[in-house]
Amino acid sequence: ESTSDLKANLIAYVSRAYQVPKERISQIIDAAIEAGRKNNLDPLLLLSITAAESTFNPLAKNRRSGASGLMQIMPNAHSQRVERHGGEIFDIHTNMQVGSELLRDMIDDTGSLQSGLKSYVGVGGSYGNKITREHSRLRLAAEGDVNQAVRLKRAKKPAESISERISGTFSEFKDWLSGSSSDNR
Repeated sequence: ESTSDLKANLIAYVSRAYQVPKERISQIIDAAIEAGRKNNLDPLLLLSITAAESTFNPLAKNRRSGASGLMQIMPNAHSQRVERHGGEIFDIHTNMQVGSELLRDMIDDTGSLQSGLKSYVGVGGSYGNKITREHSRLRLAAEGDVNQAVRLKRAKKPAESISERISGTFSEFKDWLSGSSSDNR
């Protein structure tokens, strides 16, 4: 499959599983790829976090904490980063860029993806598992099995054929993408 097929599959999955307009998903996927490339993070990981944090709603705002946007950025705590990337917390590209920078810093500071995710969300528990399950469904959908990915999302189950371990790097994503593209021709 080509990269455009993979993107089309992701758009189909997110629009069905999360009831999000396709044009918005396309913008979010582009922002995740750009932020992933700049911060050496798997765009599917960023999309998994976006699913967990805001269900792909760029205008999401947590009433208690004030966390805002797709990746639920704390505007006061990260105002300088938000300014550096355009100044609008609810802008898709700004929010994705700031969230991915924060995640990259937390992974680097803690030494692992799982610990970085715990730092990102500020709580322990099953957050990493939630992200891993969504990542597996996004990969399954991207590979072309959109219907099964949607069924698994509704059942709150991971895609069993996908590895539980993700490194979270952009390099891993590119390797998977090139393997996925050549395997399915």
